[in-house]
Amino acid sequence: MGRRLGVLALLFTMMCGAGLAQGIALDPTPPSRAQVLAFMTAMGVQQNVDRSLKNAQAKVKSTARASYKKANPDADEASLKKLDQVFDSTPLFGFEEISETIVSVYQKNLSASDVQAGIDFYTSEAGKRLLEKIPLIIRQSNESSTQMVQQKLEAYSDEITRKLEAFQAEMEKPRTAPTLKPKAGDNDSKTTDQKSK
Repeated sequence: MGRRLGVLALLFTMMCGAGLAQGIALDPTPPSRAQVLAFMTAMGVQQNVDRSLKNAQAKVKSTARASYKKANPDADEASLKKLDQVFDSTPLFGFEEISETIVSVYQKNLSASDVQAGIDFYTSEAGKRLLEKIPLIIRQSNESSTQMVQQKLEAYSDEITRKLEAFQAEMEKPRTAPTLKPKAGDNDSKTTDQKSK
């Protein structure tokens, strides 16, 4: 009896846990703008977007400077500084100006509880370590997989070359006309005809 109660209690606990998990997973409440922004900050999205945009502007500035110097080889430092001021006085847009578009995508695809779980994880020590290590993991994975893919491609290329050479050799063999073998019934009919003669 006690054992049965223990099993029932365990089943009840599992069912309640599954129901709670399902309730969280199916929570239709969309996250608020502030919640999504907190989530993106915790994941480093805002910082990465701003860094990428800043790098893009620096690249445009550098390219424009190189083009100007090429077209004007005698340009003095004062002229180049004025050119730099054109870019410095016109900063590229930042994350804030495109955040609404990004926030709405998160709101369409995630619930408030999903976003809160993400915030909780990415602000935890484990989440911070993961975010810190991801760039290193991606770089090392790319390096390792690039070497592996190169080796696999070379092996594949060698095997295909061997098979194509074998195919080519087979296609170049002289073709002989197939000899017709008499059918078993044909022999019997001749034997019968000969017998009748």
